Amino acid sequence: MKTLPLLMSLLLSVAPAHATEGATPLRDRLQARHEAIARAFLAEDVEALARHYDGDAMLMPEHGTARSGAGAIADYYRQWFAAADASAFQRTPYEVLDLGDHAIETGSFTQTFTRTGAAPYEYVGKYMVLWDLRGDAPRIVSELWGANAPFDRAALPAIPPAPPVTAQPFENDPQVAREIRARNALIDTLVTERRGDEHADLFLPDAIYLTYYTPPLVGIAPIRAYFLEHEQPGELTIEALELDAARIHPLAGGELQLEEGFYRVDWQAGGDRGTVTGKSLNLWKRSADGVWMLYRQAVNHD
Repeated sequence: MKTLPLLMSLLLSVAPAHATEGATPLRDRLQARHEAIARAFLAEDVEALARHYDGDAMLMPEHGTARSGAGAIADYYRQWFAAADASAFQRTPYEVLDLGDHAIETGSFTQTFTRTGAAPYEYVGKYMVLWDLRGDAPRIVSELWGANAPFDRAALPAIPPAPPVTAQPFENDPQVAREIRARNALIDTLVTERRGDEHADLFLPDAIYLTYYTPPLVGIAPIRAYFLEHEQPGELTIEALELDAARIHPLAGGELQLEEGFYRVDWQAGGDRGTVTGKSLNLWKRSADGVWMLYRQAVNHD
């Protein structure tokens, strides 16, 4: 049967820090949803699969442009079904944050699939999902995934880019919007000036960072080590950096804010130069002194 990375059947478990006695209602509801997603994949039923997403959901695939809306997401899956056959897939949740009307799920995946005319390929990585828990069954609002190690993007099916997702203004509290814009402006400066240690200071001590081509970084120590290595001054220079947001989702009564982000980076290294574009899910949480900090973040390249 044909299938896609990241959304096959799985057993959902809540990380120990969030566990309660017995199966929680959230766990039961998500488990039922994942089983229904698996049935849709096995049947290659694109319409049934699309119904597992909000009507205006955001899909952020690795080495692919974002898809916004159930119709565009269905088209993405249809192209995957036409181009690849999966022979194995395992998805292992690391954490589920129960936020009342919503949940944030992070975890890891392994999939073996075969493109037409190619050898089987094992795709290993991590993911982040925002679920809407209202209504009869949970629905995916935002989803992003990426590999745990560098790989040739030609291993993935080549799917034509979708039209760019239009950046939208923040729709929540104006003061919150100003504060998050200011944090993004600071990130712009720190990345451009290669100040990795200060970039790491924008993460909470218990943050989780799902970055490019590495396993999940859990806690501030590995996050800081990553930025010290990857954003140190050297031959690479950033000529321009643009950070935009498609939407922001106030969660848990506004205590958390999930930003759907997009970036464009113009870089130069020696005689080489280029442009990199990509996407991010940024879960912001206030620190004890009231400053918005990165609590969970996932990023990937287009």
